[in-house]
Amino acid sequence: MSDVHDDRHSRLVQAIGDRTVGYLKDELEITVRGTTAHMQDVKRMQLQHLTSILSVEADIRMLIAFSFDRELTERVFVASTQGLEISADEQEMMREETVAELINIIVGNAMADLASMGTVIPISPPIIINEAKNITRNKGATFYTLDIITDSGMLSIHFIGPKELFDLNLNYVEKL
Repeated sequence: MSDVHDDRHSRLVQAIGDRTVGYLKDELEITVRGTTAHMQDVKRMQLQHLTSILSVEADIRMLIAFSFDRELTERVFVASTQGLEISADEQEMMREETVAELINIIVGNAMADLASMGTVIPISPPIIINEAKNITRNKGATFYTLDIITDSGMLSIHFIGPKELFDLNLNYVEKL
């Protein structure tokens, strides 16, 4: 990988990490204990309880997956819906929508931070995977991970590319 490519990835990881930590602390009042970036190409990626994924269509075309453990999912949901009455049969759907909205806000603001004057960096609407699973890196794919540890659990942000190798459920796409 070239130094320019590495620098763009580093800036993207930094911008999204900074926005995520700020959002958790300032908007949701969740204490962040620390972050760990795995910028060497990770061999295996572990998705947790609830994962929200979107694609970035800038000069770096990749998927970004926010993967929440069960405890942090619940804390984000409670903090985000405070004061709202949500029926029991709608709570799981609202948890998923809350996580999808969180990634939309954070990545949208991070892309605005990174965009040069007048440049728009398109992002796709987020989708949700509601299952834990492992994904092993195949040749040609790159995985970078930023782990954020909070007082309410863990969030892993995975940067996956190139996006053309995967569908939005993070399954490898078969070459025709």
